[in-house]
Amino acid sequence: MNRRKFLKTSVPLGLVPLFAGTLPFKSLAVSSPLVVNTCNVTDRAMVIIYLNGGNDIINTAIPINQMTEYAANRPNIYIPQNQLITLDNSLPDWQQIGLHPELFDFKTLYDSGKLSIVQGVGYEAPSKSHFSSLANWLTGSGGIVGDEKTGWLGRFLNDRYPGYNGNPFIGEPDPLGILFGNMNKTGFHTFEQHKYEINLSGQDPAGFYSLISQLSGAPIANIPNTEFGGMLEHINQVESSVNVYAQRISDTFNNGFNSSISYPSNTLGDQLKTIARMMSGGSRTKIFMATMGGFDNHTNMVTAGSPTTGNHAVLLNRVGTSIKAFQDDLTSLGLADNVITVVFSEFSRKITQNANYGLDHGTLSSMFVIGNGVEGGVVGNNIDLASQDNQGAADPADLQHDYRQVFATLMQDWMGSNDSSLNSTFVASSLYAQKLPLINTSNLVPSSCYYTPVPPLAVASLNVTVMLEGFYDLQQQKMRTNLLSNTLLPFSQPFNNAQFNYGGTETLASFPADTVDWVLLELRDSEDISLVITRKAMLLRDDGTVMATDGTPGVTFDTINSGDYHLAVFHRNHLGILSSEIIPLDAPSYIYNFSLGNHMVAGSGQQKQVGQHYMMIAGDIDGNQVLNNKDHNHWKLHSGATGTYTLADLDGDGDVDAQDYNLWFENRGKMGVLK
Repeated sequence: MNRRKFLKTSVPLGLVPLFAGTLPFKSLAVSSPLVVNTCNVTDRAMVIIYLNGGNDIINTAIPINQMTEYAANRPNIYIPQNQLITLDNSLPDWQQIGLHPELFDFKTLYDSGKLSIVQGVGYEAPSKSHFSSLANWLTGSGGIVGDEKTGWLGRFLNDRYPGYNGNPFIGEPDPLGILFGNMNKTGFHTFEQHKYEINLSGQDPAGFYSLISQLSGAPIANIPNTEFGGMLEHINQVESSVNVYAQRISDTFNNGFNSSISYPSNTLGDQLKTIARMMSGGSRTKIFMATMGGFDNHTNMVTAGSPTTGNHAVLLNRVGTSIKAFQDDLTSLGLADNVITVVFSEFSRKITQNANYGLDHGTLSSMFVIGNGVEGGVVGNNIDLASQDNQGAADPADLQHDYRQVFATLMQDWMGSNDSSLNSTFVASSLYAQKLPLINTSNLVPSSCYYTPVPPLAVASLNVTVMLEGFYDLQQQKMRTNLLSNTLLPFSQPFNNAQFNYGGTETLASFPADTVDWVLLELRDSEDISLVITRKAMLLRDDGTVMATDGTPGVTFDTINSGDYHLAVFHRNHLGILSSEIIPLDAPSYIYNFSLGNHMVAGSGQQKQVGQHYMMIAGDIDGNQVLNNKDHNHWKLHSGATGTYTLADLDGDGDVDAQDYNLWFENRGKMGVLK
């Protein structure tokens, strides 16, 4: 799985910054309960479920007003009327639907006003190719794939969060989009590739536990053969290039929980259960996409002689029970008012059956919208079974609702997009002006509350000075550069280990003169210091200047929202420090010199005075921000090593010796304020 791919595939998907698992954070239910017609809808999320392969809508939501035509077109696979679940007797004849008998949970959702069925959905000039049709649905191209290469989800998020660069920002600590399962990721794609969503598909359990072990503890050797283990399989192997979000994803999952609601044991149930758990753990991800396959039923769709059983029946049971469990779980968790679920498939099947107890690729389908905020009911009329193209599929000319109408309605009435955003999202389409009655009046976002995107600050620049104890030569009044002169410094940033889990790609071919070592800088939220907004590996010069890999002094953070932040600095084997002052990034540059004194850092005694300068405290060999016997054990293990770049070398001379031990011994017992 490629974290960066999901991360850069849909528009600004912001993955969460490193978030200390031991620090509490508010869940959606606690932090911002839904207020009727509120202008604050930033806590709202949408879960999109893709039924991969082309779900047959005719045997899913059977048109009761056309039972004769239905049976004639499907003599071996039609479901008798006396075995159907009548959806709603109060509907007019042309909307009378009989649900497949395995969709009993959809009936329950409908009766409680939480299900809307949109009929006759598709797009003009439909393709019966899985790839082309799905590409149309995800790009929002409306039938001509070549017209649009980016995904509409990406464009929506890009417009909503302009300038997003794949890092968390104030108010939005999580990935803006998360994709579960294996599927085409075009929907989140932008010209900047995949910075807007995290792909949690193709999970390797060992890979996930390796990641978790780097963040918060020892790995588990094998995924447990339990429901919990199945859930974990949906959030693993998050690519190292976005480790800044790995901790947050882990925290929302680990700090979250599910209610006592029992989910069915299948891939969709596992995905939805994981989503609910992450939401309860505080995830503010805007778009979740789940996937369930198996719907390409050309053969043996039903059991011969028993059309209510077979492969399609099993699949529909999994869909209905999984979604119902998800909705009930959200209700028990107090989150149901914040979530809308949408179900789609790339196309339906033909009206006429084939000779193999199955159906070939069709055209028009239906979409299902579920949630407390839904205006329950049926939108549109039953598909006309007598109106077919020359291959036995529903006549595309009978299209009632373009799929973009459905999504545009939800983007505006549920998520608060303005008309300009919808126009950008759906590529100059006027379809957003033809909204559908999908959101009930209590949850409808009023036009006065549509969001107006505020572009973030393009570049934020800092001039930073910091010193390292042990590296500092009191006589020379500067830090030693032994690691450089002895060619021991690595040409790639060294913070991609279990201590820091930083996935940055900073590399260089040669070091600037007077380089001491690498340092890792973080911008943290001014109110919640556990919230990491962005990270960057830099070089440290002998006079304490932090510089870019080309030797340019100063730290530049690209596309960071203007506002107030704290600055954190980490070194491989020193206690990290945090600025005591809030740094306003609303000016071209800002100067911050940690070495001026302990008043420049948060906490008490977080630096050591050496001569006239204050320095980061040496000895944190294991990177846990506590100087204890674990650090001593590490030093002891490597004692005597020479000519090496190792964590146990506290004074930066390339050797592990008594001088390093003395630094640790003098500082033992000290603790940092950061995690």
